[in-house]
Amino acid sequence: MNQFLPRGCGVSADRRIRTLVSEGTGWQIYVTNMDTYVLAVTPELYRYWVDRYSLPEGIFKDLLAYSYKVISTSSDYLISSLEKGPYPTDSVQVEAFSIAFKTTLDLFPGIDIHDAIYIEEYSLILPVPSDGEQVDNAVVYGRWLTAGVNVSIESFESVSKFLSWLPINSLIRSAQIAGFKLCPNTNQDIEEDQKGVLVSNSDENDIDFSSENGRRFTLVGRPELEQFFNENIIDIVIHRKQYERMGISFPGATILFGPPGCGKTFAVDRLVEYLGWQRFDIDSSSIASSYIHDTSKKISEVFKSAIDATPSIVVIDEMEAFLTDRGMAGRSGMYHIEEVAEFLRRIPEAISKGVLVFAITNMIDLIDPAFLRRGRFDHLVEVKMATNEEIEALLISKFSELPIDKTVNASIIANKLEGRPLSDVSFVIREAGRLAIKRRIDNMNMQCFLDAIHLLHTRKEKPSIGFVTN
Repeated sequence: MNQFLPRGCGVSADRRIRTLVSEGTGWQIYVTNMDTYVLAVTPELYRYWVDRYSLPEGIFKDLLAYSYKVISTSSDYLISSLEKGPYPTDSVQVEAFSIAFKTTLDLFPGIDIHDAIYIEEYSLILPVPSDGEQVDNAVVYGRWLTAGVNVSIESFESVSKFLSWLPINSLIRSAQIAGFKLCPNTNQDIEEDQKGVLVSNSDENDIDFSSENGRRFTLVGRPELEQFFNENIIDIVIHRKQYERMGISFPGATILFGPPGCGKTFAVDRLVEYLGWQRFDIDSSSIASSYIHDTSKKISEVFKSAIDATPSIVVIDEMEAFLTDRGMAGRSGMYHIEEVAEFLRRIPEAISKGVLVFAITNMIDLIDPAFLRRGRFDHLVEVKMATNEEIEALLISKFSELPIDKTVNASIIANKLEGRPLSDVSFVIREAGRLAIKRRIDNMNMQCFLDAIHLLHTRKEKPSIGFVTN
């Protein structure tokens, strides 16, 4: 192979090129003297990724005396060609790939990723231009898992035979995360493998996310967020010993980002209520201080209290107030950098001690890049405004608990509330109840809801000081 970068070429202060392990048109993957991976690409391929797939500028860097763009991973992170390898060697790599796989297909429906580069550290799958025939995504996924065997993940029994190193339940879980519905061919409902891991083989093959008291975590109206919480947090908490065998001791920290009113805080509140753990909040009102070093001290105290109370939850609300990019350093200069550094130290420590960490923000673009890498916040979850269908599901759920007249049509109400914050949905339900009482009727009728929606629009469009009367 004609190497882009010669053996011994330095890619960082302590990493040098050792071996070329995989290559294709416009790219090469190397292993360094520190057993980490390096990807080198041509400027043309780099620009293709930036223009076509919105690759963030700054992830790749230039090497002096070479014309290629280069990215070097931290320890234990994989860089792989989906077609040529290197291939996964443990369940953590498989699950991380599954998340990136699903995210990429959701962002770019119909994309051809059979010839693509996967960068685990940044959860990126970047397609390489290809003139060949598009390969089914189930085959792409199965082929990568089995180190190049041309087999679909939907042929579950065939795939599992090539993966003796991967427990069946991990394979099922990862495939479900990637978006595939599997039906293993077995007559047993539940079996236990040789290592003592419970394996579900029901027809639907769903993981049971019910807690020990039998309650299942639900987030009415937000099915995708509910699934994320169940699969990436609750299942790890409930089946902790099984995950510890795989090197996963506790759920990673999570950032929820999205526009105001989309339901980020509501979702975290419901999770806290479900788990029943002690909650510790970090926000401007609780820790901000005008005194030098005092804010950093308060941050440390909150995390220490959370660690002492484990299992517990820390919620960082409006994280942009504390964790903006240190390069901006507009507020208080070095003291802001000190606060960011305190979070960088405390978050991994808290997770290792059994503290569940959540951060909430409306302005993800302002957050310091150090927090967007895995190791601090493993999950970056966008929460969008509720869709028409999600609002209708929430209304129907609430209506089951309230005196509602048969004239009420949840679909019509949802149409009128589409695109509005979930807090507005709650307001309309409360206001319809108030109007029903005011009108001396036993049940909320459709007119109550229509008048409540009208009042909602009136208050939005014509803000006033004082009382609003009906």
